[in-house]
Amino acid sequence: MGVLQRFERRLEGLVEGAFARAFKSDLQPVEVASAVQREMDERAAIVAQGRTLVPNDFVVELSTTDSERLQVYADSISHELANLAREYAKEQGYSFVGPVRVRFETADDLAVGLFRIRSGVIRGATVEQDEIRKPVTDVPAGRSHAFEGRPRLLVSTQDDPQGQRSYDLTTPVTLLGRGTDCDLRLVDPGVSRHHAELRVEGPQVMLVDLGSTNGTFVNGQPVRRIELQNGTRVTLGRTTLVFRRD
Repeated sequence: MGVLQRFERRLEGLVEGAFARAFKSDLQPVEVASAVQREMDERAAIVAQGRTLVPNDFVVELSTTDSERLQVYADSISHELANLAREYAKEQGYSFVGPVRVRFETADDLAVGLFRIRSGVIRGATVEQDEIRKPVTDVPAGRSHAFEGRPRLLVSTQDDPQGQRSYDLTTPVTLLGRGTDCDLRLVDPGVSRHHAELRVEGPQVMLVDLGSTNGTFVNGQPVRRIELQNGTRVTLGRTTLVFRRD
């Protein structure tokens, strides 16, 4: 099964028939997914050591009508489109320099069923040498999320357990790991490339282990999926994350 077919299958399971009823226009998410792949192919650039870098920050512009129809599903579809981009990059041997982001914006000049894509490069936040280097992007910021109680992580390492740095959770899904495409990259040999995700689900923030090699621990106990409470201590490799919510 190809990348696009897997994308369609996940969407079907995600929203079932409701999605099809919502999209009665000519625009279908699989067309957007195909366009994301083309954007990666057309903007691929070979750099040092033979690596092929591709954009990882995508803005999909839609008509006002299509934006309104999509609104309920926007976060879920954005997440699945980002997954598709990661899978396609792996299949093609492409590399990212930061987390994959897909977001939707409204364009008044577009008719129903039409869309266009802008793309660029974003470098994610990196925890290294007891410092969090903030993201840098060349694509204008899209819609931000205001989550209840300002959820955030206080990050520290075994080398400097008192030197905590704060990282705000500003997207519905935050990918944690050693890979360059992670939202919060942990330069820690005990952390897997894609180690865990933090998912904001309404008032809850869920921590989900992604099948990491060394496991994810909450208050010293191994976990696969758990709701975080204020003050919960999460350990990934030699890195400690304390969840806070005002």
